[in-house]
Amino acid sequence: KKKTRTTDQLCLTNPRTLELTIQGVRKWLNENPNAKIVSVTQNDNQNYCVCENCKKIDKEEGSQAGTMLRFVNAIADDIKEDYPDVMVDTFAYQYTRKPPKITVPRDNVIVRLCSIECKFSTPLNSGICKENNEFEEDIRKWSEICNNLFVWDYTTNYAHYLAPFANFDVMQDNMKFFAENHVIGLYEEGNYYVADCDGEFAEMRTYLLSKLMQNPYLDYSAEMNGYLDAVYGNGGRYIREFIDIIT
Repeated sequence: KKKTRTTDQLCLTNPRTLELTIQGVRKWLNENPNAKIVSVTQNDNQNYCVCENCKKIDKEEGSQAGTMLRFVNAIADDIKEDYPDVMVDTFAYQYTRKPPKITVPRDNVIVRLCSIECKFSTPLNSGICKENNEFEEDIRKWSEICNNLFVWDYTTNYAHYLAPFANFDVMQDNMKFFAENHVIGLYEEGNYYVADCDGEFAEMRTYLLSKLMQNPYLDYSAEMNGYLDAVYGNGGRYIREFIDIIT
């Protein structure tokens, strides 16, 4: 039997789906009057709807992002007058990462571009691997059509939090890359088990990422050395030597 629907992803061209989602969004905002962002996005799987209507739009747009963005824009239009300060957030993630050919985000829509497929041992704009080259192309195209471009980035080893994750030499390059492509919001997903297991320099990585968010062009090496000296005292220079070796 030919599959046309999936039970774990919404059909975004079904008018009833849009109606129910708008009801849900308005309910959340009524219950949370201080909220400034509401997220309307895909579930975390690859099982997008392949009904005829969705496939038609996907083909027109050259990406499933077009179908998603048309849906999200309709919600943004519906709530704009009643909630003028609220932004509607949606992902450009996995199958929706490629920008659409036709549809552009409304002014009250945030597109949150995710870098999960990339290689993090080299800067995202290094030009030396296929995965990062494709991401660089996508972020540049999104920055051309989206005034509210956010990034969801990944900075730890999810397979083994204690194992070395030698990305300290690329974090600043990536942060500059985001800034130069008009990214105005950034989520750096690191070791979120740090309270239970400090992992591999998880606290220092968080500190440095926070500093880079404030100023991507700071003296990064001096900032790292300052942290190591403050935490490890006279041993700081040996920790730095270890980091440089594994990097």
